[in-house]
Amino acid sequence: MPELHVDQRRIGGAFSVDENARRIVHFRYAEIKCMEALSGWPATMPTIKVKLAMGEQAYQDALHADALGRRLPELRDYEKAQIERPPMLRGSEKALPANAEFEHFIEELHDEEDELLRIVGLYRVLKTHLAVYYRHHMAVTDQISDAPTVRTLKFILVDEEEHLKFGQAIYEELADTVEKRRRALDWQRHLEELLVQAGGIHGLHA
Repeated sequence: MPELHVDQRRIGGAFSVDENARRIVHFRYAEIKCMEALSGWPATMPTIKVKLAMGEQAYQDALHADALGRRLPELRDYEKAQIERPPMLRGSEKALPANAEFEHFIEELHDEEDELLRIVGLYRVLKTHLAVYYRHHMAVTDQISDAPTVRTLKFILVDEEEHLKFGQAIYEELADTVEKRRRALDWQRHLEELLVQAGGIHGLHA
């Protein structure tokens, strides 16, 4: 009888336990900042369907941040963790940017008031960047011992992929003239330059 279930996961990965926790702290910071933008912007966004979608996405990003926080005590990062709770109910409020440059990138993105440019910054820059790093983390981490992180990121990506589809569709609707698209691409380039200067979500420079 042939072996019908072949486990293709590998033992051993790119991250130590401490490095894994460090990266999750950065992911959690970014998810919280996405949530804050999505919950704070709608009051001044003119497009009704954008207001409605952002409210739902803010809730989903809050769930993402909560799920990432629950992983931190399991990775021996007990700072700001609810240690007094039973293990399955523990979580952490820890959320930090990789460096001051990434924090500045977030501030620039948050402070924008134009509807189209907000869409560009959140979806075409930040959330696109996050999705790439989530997939990378899942691919190179220890597939066995870090399976809880892989599972958490897998479920987060289900929402994030939908957010990216929404963001691109709204971008195409709003950037409907040459001038608007030029302005949007100039803003995107500016934010991406800040992101590169920060070394990305984890502050890693080449």
